[in-house]
Amino acid sequence: MNYLAIKIGAWAITSLAAFVLLWDASAPPELKLQPGEQITTTLNSIVPTLPTLPTVAPTTTIVPYKGCMEYLNDALVAGWPISESPTILRVIQRESACNPLALNSKDSNNGSRGLFQINGVHQTWLIKEGYIKKLDDLYNPDVNIRAALHLYGMVGWSAWALPNP
Repeated sequence: MNYLAIKIGAWAITSLAAFVLLWDASAPPELKLQPGEQITTTLNSIVPTLPTLPTVAPTTTIVPYKGCMEYLNDALVAGWPISESPTILRVIQRESACNPLALNSKDSNNGSRGLFQINGVHQTWLIKEGYIKKLDDLYNPDVNIRAALHLYGMVGWSAWALPNP
């Protein structure tokens, strides 16, 4: 192919491109909406629908899982001193692995329950102070955190017999 053929080919392609652009320019302008007019659009879903499953009444209450840091945040919101944060984490990790439904049935006086593993020996004063109505209320993390704070206020960390760090 010689130089002249390449030049003529480039000229033809450029002219054709300009012609195509001008062709679109001659199209009538799109209609604009007038006040009060609406556009109706029909959407077709391409997502398959799943068959409806029969509903089953739940037999237990499902507690959403939180991690240790979320429970630490809940403790601080409940009034625990921020300076005790490392110890709070240490206790709830050691006592319950941050599981609010933890139960140590081998502990004396009806076992220990919840995040801080509050022992059943405290049942009488917890009921008297209005923290719980029954021991199983200690499975609620908010109740357990507030009861542990009250216990901490009375006897400090000695209720959890912490080893030296």
